[in-house]
Amino acid sequence: MCASLWLWVILGGFQLVASQFPRACATVPALQSKQCCPSHGSDSAVLCGAESNRGICADVQVINKPWSGPYNLRNVDDRERWPLKFFNRTCRCTGNYAGYNCGGCKFGWAGLNCDLRKPPVIRKNILSLTPTEQEQFLDALDKAKTTIHPDYVIATQHWLSLLGPNGTQPQVANISIYNYFVWLHYYSTRDTLLGPGRPFKGIDFSHRGPSFLTWHRYHLMLLERDLQELIGNESFALPYWNFATGNKDCDVCTDSLLGSQRLDEQSLINQSSRFSRWEIVCDSLDDYNRFVTLCNGTNEGPIRRGFMEMTNVQLPTMEDIYHCLSVKDFDSPPYFQNSNFSFRNSLEGFAAPDGETKSNEFQSLHNLVHYFLNGTNALAHSAANDPLFVVLHAFTDAIFDEWMKQNSPSVSVWPEEMAPIGHNRQFNMVPFYPSMTNEELFVLSSELGYSYEIELSEPQTSLSTILGVTFSGIFVGLVFLTVMLIIIPRQRRNRGFEYLLNSKFSNKMYTEEI
Repeated sequence: MCASLWLWVILGGFQLVASQFPRACATVPALQSKQCCPSHGSDSAVLCGAESNRGICADVQVINKPWSGPYNLRNVDDRERWPLKFFNRTCRCTGNYAGYNCGGCKFGWAGLNCDLRKPPVIRKNILSLTPTEQEQFLDALDKAKTTIHPDYVIATQHWLSLLGPNGTQPQVANISIYNYFVWLHYYSTRDTLLGPGRPFKGIDFSHRGPSFLTWHRYHLMLLERDLQELIGNESFALPYWNFATGNKDCDVCTDSLLGSQRLDEQSLINQSSRFSRWEIVCDSLDDYNRFVTLCNGTNEGPIRRGFMEMTNVQLPTMEDIYHCLSVKDFDSPPYFQNSNFSFRNSLEGFAAPDGETKSNEFQSLHNLVHYFLNGTNALAHSAANDPLFVVLHAFTDAIFDEWMKQNSPSVSVWPEEMAPIGHNRQFNMVPFYPSMTNEELFVLSSELGYSYEIELSEPQTSLSTILGVTFSGIFVGLVFLTVMLIIIPRQRRNRGFEYLLNSKFSNKMYTEEI
């Protein structure tokens, strides 16, 4: 959904910034004017569908609230007040219109005027899909891996060279739909580049804070819509993987689903799976930092997994899910990976399922699954390369949605300020374009056009069962008492009963008794 772009600034050293753009705005006039307001309709002079009241070209809205966390730099990283470093005027859509040119509808809406509520698409357990549904999902992923994104491009040069040697040729490249999905995740987690080999690593716009849940929710929504349009099926929905099995193996890692392991090289996917042919992108983070560059979509080798090495690690259990859902506070200060009794931190996996923070190394729920899968999945910047990422995060979102249903939280529970950079309530989520705030995603999934076929509420014991168990216990107790009242007097008469005052005690310890 946008293009990666470098901007060199001299401020006591090199400072690298990057961004992403719709193809329609990867032009010399748009980049020079910092205005991305493409037309929608036959008249290229009428911007943002203004002739049909779909939107207007307006100043970008950015909320300036203080943030906390380890990132203590200012005006160094281009993502700080997203997306003002690159565009300060964009299309502002009216009503239910949406998109970079207001040519589409908001999620959950349809029709020429975007005034018809769409029935929500239903996300199902991947193991419960019919063979036809499974094949449709796998085919859609495979097609997205090789199909150029119709709307977005990535830049291949830094800011000073973006317009080419003569200033008239934007240095941009196409990227596939699925690799664009990967690039978005990479870009949100990448380091701040201060110069060759000088990265600032204390920054993450999609993890270790409240935005973890809303960011990944929107990330999946964008992929789901892209796949719907790619295969021409508006009812298509991403499936989820219920990873809460407590097992030591991956039950969706089969050749008919997301790929089993090779026998001769267990870190690779079996060659009978289509995913064995997938190449990953955006994996060489250390090289990008060393050479002060960004991921440009170049293939960097096969997907790797390492769960066969995790002999002492098992996946979360449903009991863990129930504990997590019982945590009532959405998040708690300092809104970071050390937040105690925070539902978000518990689900993300930096805290125990019950919400207690144990140590920085603790892994549970979402984090534990990535750790279990290992390989490509173990690193945030590269994890989205593995299609397991899609179904893993769909289930994580299902847990988030269940918590929203059970608690009906007010948006006020989300901090307006002093969360880590990018995680305040009204911050524009990086690097989505057009901009989208965390607040807009803090709603039930049904309001966003999808829902889950799943039952995550903790099973409740019925009153009849409780009464049955209670009365059964009372009956058994009465029978036992009656038997004892009959047997004990008889034993006393048979062997002679000695009162406690006449008994003799031994000095031997219990463990010394023979």
